[in-house]
Amino acid sequence: MTIKKNYLLGFIRITVLALWIICVPLFFMLMRFLGAPGHQKIPHKFHAGTCRILGIEVVESGEMSEARPTLYVSNHVSYIDIFILGRLPAYFIAKSEVANWPVFGKLAEFQNTLFIERKAGKTGKQLETLKNHLAKGNSLTLFPEGTSTDGTHVEPFKSSFIESANLGDGQPRVAIQAITVAYTHHDGQIIDNQGVRDHYAWYARMPFLSHFLGLMPLKKARAKIHYHPVCYYDEFESRRHCTDHCREVIAEQLQRFLAL
Repeated sequence: MTIKKNYLLGFIRITVLALWIICVPLFFMLMRFLGAPGHQKIPHKFHAGTCRILGIEVVESGEMSEARPTLYVSNHVSYIDIFILGRLPAYFIAKSEVANWPVFGKLAEFQNTLFIERKAGKTGKQLETLKNHLAKGNSLTLFPEGTSTDGTHVEPFKSSFIESANLGDGQPRVAIQAITVAYTHHDGQIIDNQGVRDHYAWYARMPFLSHFLGLMPLKKARAKIHYHPVCYYDEFESRRHCTDHCREVIAEQLQRFLAL
């Protein structure tokens, strides 16, 4: 498969996306200030609209958990995952460095992202923050790999934040839902080589700006997400067993997606 780029399309996308990124958050802030009903749904519509602008068709399978609270646990391939999973009724958990990223840092704040310091000695405090958030009935989206990948495999999951789903006696029972994300098609064809996949996967030391701008002139792509059956922390012998279960079902589904 070869990549064909349409630079006129790229120019149009950049223009529309710039207007979208400026106007929608401003509209959201106005609606929030006015207390307009339904303004909480604007960020979800923003993410869906961004996918359309980028030419990303999202195909869903399985059934999304609507339980409150839910800890959504997903593999991580790219910053595009944020737009794809923006349909979830949840707050993202991101490393604190994201807050300083140009454009995306402000967009993360718009999404009410929880910024977490992934440093030794900070885990206990951050875990308590996540538990308090879930105890209030708010759902969270977690990328437990702690990094993004090339889209063909799932890295080992860090188990520390999975424990946030264990609120203890007298607290709400937190649903845990594993989610598999895969980028499978470009221009109607199955992505069959890493060179093409790297236009969507963002990992290692890929420069962000050139990668993001490189998306603009590309033809339509397809991303698939699968919602796995809900499980609960107390169904497993330990935090590690719960974490491993989530990783295994995500990795197995990823290979099924890539084999199609």
